[in-house]
Formats: sequence, C-alpha cells, structure tokens
Amino acid sequence: MTTSPETPGRGEKRPEPGWSVLLARRVAAEVRYWREQRGMTALQLARRTAQLGYQLPRSVLANLENNRRDTVTVAELLILAAALDVPPVLLIAPVGRERDIEVLPATRTTPWHVRGWIHGAVELNYQGFSATMWQQSRRAITLYDIHRLLVREHQQIQRRIQQLADQEHLVVGEIASDDLRLSRGPLADFLTELAYSLDRLRMHRGLIKSEGFQLPDLPPSVSAALKETAPSGRHRHATGDDQDDHLLPPLVYQELMASRPDLGGDEPDQESRGCSSS
Repeated sequence: MTTSPETPGRGEKRPEPGWSVLLARRVAAEVRYWREQRGMTALQLARRTAQLGYQLPRSVLANLENNRRDTVTVAELLILAAALDVPPVLLIAPVGRERDIEVLPATRTTPWHVRGWIHGAVELNYQGFSATMWQQSRRAITLYDIHRLLVREHQQIQRRIQQLADQEHLVVGEIASDDLRLSRGPLADFLTELAYSLDRLRMHRGLIKSEGFQLPDLPPSVSAALKETAPSGRHRHATGDDQDDHLLPPLVYQELMASRPDLGGDEPDQESRGCSSS
C-alpha cells in the first residue's frame, strides 16, 4: 500500500499545522459560525455566492468547514463575507469571540487589535516593523479620516442651527438677512462657526489634492455649501509653530503631522504595540 506525500504513514505523527493553515481554519470556523447564525445551509450559502457572481460549490464549502481545505483566497474571503452579510475583517479577526489569535507567524494579539491593524488604525509589533514607513503608507487613511470628521462637524453644526432656527421660527435659508435678530446669541455664533467649518473642510480638501490623492465624495448638502460660499478668510495653512489658530483641533492636527512623509532615516521600531512576538 502506498501513502501520499501529504498523508503520514501508519505510526507516523501528523505534523502540526502551520500559521497559514491555522489562518484558513480560523476563517472556515467563522464562516460556519456566521452561516449557522444566519440559519443557512451550506447549499444555500453556495447559491448565495453564485447570486453574487462568484460561485463557491457546496463541496468546496464542506471541505473548508471540515478542515479538508487549507487555503482561502482573497476572492473567496470577500464573496463569503458578502454572502453572509458580515464585515470581511470578522472572518479573519473574530472580535469578541477569541481572546487572542496568531495574526502573523509567532505574533499574537487580540482580534480587536488585528481589526485595527487591517483598517490601518493601529500598529502591529512584528519583527523589523518600521513606524516611519507605516505612517507614510497610511497617509491617505489619515487624511480621509480627518476629512470624515470635518464633514461630520459641519453636519452637526447644520443640525444645531436648524434646531435653533425652529425655536425662533426662522427659515434657515433666510437667516443671513435678518441682521437684527442675529446681532448676538447662540444662533449667530453657530452661523459663524458653520462658515469656519467650511473653511476647514475646504482647506483640508486642498491638502488632500496637493498630496496627489483622490478627493473623497461629499454629501450633496455639504458639496453645495462649498460651491455656494466663499472662504471667510479666517483660516490659513497651519504650521507646526502655530498655537492659537490651527486648521484642525490640536489632537487631530498632531495626528496629521505625525503621518507626513519623513525624508530622514528609517529605523525599525521595536517598542511594544499591544501584541507579542516570539
């Protein structure tokens, strides 16, 4: 009787699965978990992947869930996440379901930390990690995150203005001409801050464009406001020496500056970043 190279002979000890195999098995376990949570059979899941345009046969799913298949492609991961209506990252990093996982060979951390690493939000302490290159590579993410915060700030101010206008029985579109009633009070303050919020957003979009990145989409109302208004003249490009008039709130500004490309030397950073390497 012959034995295939992949199968140990009688009396031989089966080798321990490596990191890539364990990663595939973790994905498989999460696929099964979410499939059962959705009340789906393997056949229903296979049909759903076909509806989405990339069919995974039932036999493939069965082999995956029963650990008879040791690989999962990126395409399979994405189509399974979509078929299960689950964020793809949860198939890799089961947040709340495991205490820690081996995210890279000999590197363990919590699923929540892995989720942040995949999103580009937190660093991961693996061998030879470079904080400088990490910050350089995530520059667009930083800029887009701040853009999202600036849009949210503008929308919050808009909502507050609407609330105050309703209390005063005013029409928002006609407020600017009502000078007597806007000479003082919170409504006037919020209208001023609304203009400043557009300044901040306008200048930040200019920064994104100047660094060669695509501009993020805007909600229609915010896009219209940018087109219909002129800069107030209050804001200028902030510098590291500014103390009183940053373009952005101090903490956000510091994060933005930290992610700027650094033309200096690049030394690997081996400090602990919430995970363990062995």
